[in-house]
Amino acid sequence: MPTSLASLKDVSKRFGDVEALRGVTMTLPTGVVGLLGPNGAGKSTLFRLLLGLDRADTGEIQVLDLPMPAEAVRVRGLIGYMPEDDSLFPDMTATEQVVHAAQLSGVPPLDATPRAHQALDLVGLTDNRYRKASGFSLGQRQRLRLAMALCHGPQLLIVDEPTAGLDPDGRAQMLALLGEIAKQGASVLLSTHILADVEAICSYVVLMTRGQVSFAGPMARFRAASGGPSFQLRPTGDVAKLMQLFETRGIGATLQDGDVLVQLPPDRVAELWQACADAGVGVSGLKAAEEDMASAFMRHVQNAGNLDAQRLL
Repeated sequence: MPTSLASLKDVSKRFGDVEALRGVTMTLPTGVVGLLGPNGAGKSTLFRLLLGLDRADTGEIQVLDLPMPAEAVRVRGLIGYMPEDDSLFPDMTATEQVVHAAQLSGVPPLDATPRAHQALDLVGLTDNRYRKASGFSLGQRQRLRLAMALCHGPQLLIVDEPTAGLDPDGRAQMLALLGEIAKQGASVLLSTHILADVEAICSYVVLMTRGQVSFAGPMARFRAASGGPSFQLRPTGDVAKLMQLFETRGIGATLQDGDVLVQLPPDRVAELWQACADAGVGVSGLKAAEEDMASAFMRHVQNAGNLDAQRLL
């Protein structure tokens, strides 16, 4: 079992005058990782380096604990890649396409057909396995590309915009499939512009801006409110008395839909409990305050922009 999905140390990549990656250093844990960032942030270049399709100008890369590009051929056999582009052969049946993908991934010819059927069953294309791709709907085409990425049993699945263009039901089904794949032991690296998809299945988030990593960490830390409330408290009892006590003790607090949003550093949480006890108020719920995904995304992007501006001063 690899210790990490991938690790990068001071990785840079330039295309002419464009610096696609600038000194990227990070370690991606195994599990389901969401990759976010505006267009041109460097996500596609990162994928190409992880897949061994390009070489970094500087720095060190490991994928599934194997050094790149020295072990690129071996690594490709351990990765399944579902690109954003369609990349299907319209006149081939679903089975033929997955068999072809399996053989390209190193599966012996005698094993390729049963592997293809297993992958098609997994993604819900059992009844369409002998139809040509030209007659598939968008959702079926997405499932077929996922089956092609899975047919050789990869340890790491890289997916690029897997729910783009799908209706809400199709999106939910695709995310459920990715979640099931992760439960079966494969790591998933998901790149998408749909923040709700990352929120739904990812436990770790990477945000890239201008070729650099602006954030890398657990989902809870990505959404942890900065400069706003630290705790969201659901009190039971005399809320007015509690609010008055908070004010007396210099603890910032506001009411919102029956909850109390408290501005207090985490290392002073004992003061919150003491105030509730002194006010004779019970607590039915307490959690760290979080921003919604869109607000957290914009805050991190704006912070990255401010840091870039400071570097120019």
